[in-house]
Amino acid sequence: MSTPPNLSPQQVSAFPEHETITGVVERLTFYSAESGYTVARLTRPRSTELTTIVGNFANIQPGQTLQLTGFWRDHPQFGPQFQVINYQETKPATLTGIEKYLGSGLIKGVGPVTAPGISPSPTERNHLCCSPN
Repeated sequence: MSTPPNLSPQQVSAFPEHETITGVVERLTFYSAESGYTVARLTRPRSTELTTIVGNFANIQPGQTLQLTGFWRDHPQFGPQFQVINYQETKPATLTGIEKYLGSGLIKGVGPVTAPGISPSPTERNHLCCSPN
């Protein structure tokens, strides 16, 4: 990240370093239909704890896999949060992500009970991942 010209060291430290994270939306904690401001919890690969994400989102739902760009901040009351500047939805890459996406209600007629029956079985997953064609 380049430093903006004519800024003091104190002003430079006021610009947080941006990073990109990816994860599956686990649940929405708060959503404002007026502003789009959302607080949500995200499951990230190789992390056992949920990540709190905050920002303005058009319409995210549990089960969606998101790639988020932003910065970390420490909220005095709620602790560490990832402040989202930009995001995009990506395709689910894991069986859990696929089941959460299918069970999220985004697809009419498919819910949490039906979703596991639609996602590939272990045999089908093995065939999809390891077949020569």
